[in-house]
Amino acid sequence: MKERTPLYPMGVAAELVGVHPRTLRIYEAQGLIKPKRRGGKRYYSESDIARIRCIKTLLNKGTGIEGVKRLYSLAPCWKVLECGDKRENCAWYKAYGRWRMRIAFSCEGPEGLEATVSPHFRRASHFTFVELDGDGEIVNVEVKENPFVNIHGPGIVPQFVKEEGADIIVAGGMGVRASQFFQNIGVKPLIGAQGKVIEVLQAILRGEEFEGSFCEHGEHHGHEACNN
Repeated sequence: MKERTPLYPMGVAAELVGVHPRTLRIYEAQGLIKPKRRGGKRYYSESDIARIRCIKTLLNKGTGIEGVKRLYSLAPCWKVLECGDKRENCAWYKAYGRWRMRIAFSCEGPEGLEATVSPHFRRASHFTFVELDGDGEIVNVEVKENPFVNIHGPGIVPQFVKEEGADIIVAGGMGVRASQFFQNIGVKPLIGAQGKVIEVLQAILRGEEFEGSFCEHGEHHGHEACNN
């Protein structure tokens, strides 16, 4: 997606949004933006530029940094600023805003949005399925017990998740082969997530990326059978 392509070095990005480069470092340190790095240098995408402009708007209205962080933890920026139809022309909205989808979270229990994301999708006791509308609002939450938690077989859990209508699967970890199964059936794996489902969901809506890698061996975070 072109809106997410890192294009602008820090100096250019700062000039585009009318702030000092040091200000961009502050926003990054506070977790409000996360530019890509190449060769140790920061590069900003069109969606990053749009995000920075939103942050600047809120700060100019008298909202402090902590207030901005709090608002963005509760709702996507186009809801915070009440952008309405203007959001259609926003690079951040184009990159992260069309959320109409069903996300499956591998969980350690049946608590739904309050459940903890499982360190490994295959060993999840339950899956929480969260359906979102186009603005990222939750319209439905379902909790399903993992019927294959004690049954091993290539692709059976990915197929179960697909049949439940998921577009994305979220987990702490996942094997390479499992990720390939998901991708082959049109479900995007998202790994490296930690915390409660609602916290991870809010991070996804804010456009945050998780750090994680697909496991290539038979054990991950103390769990076996990564590749099932």
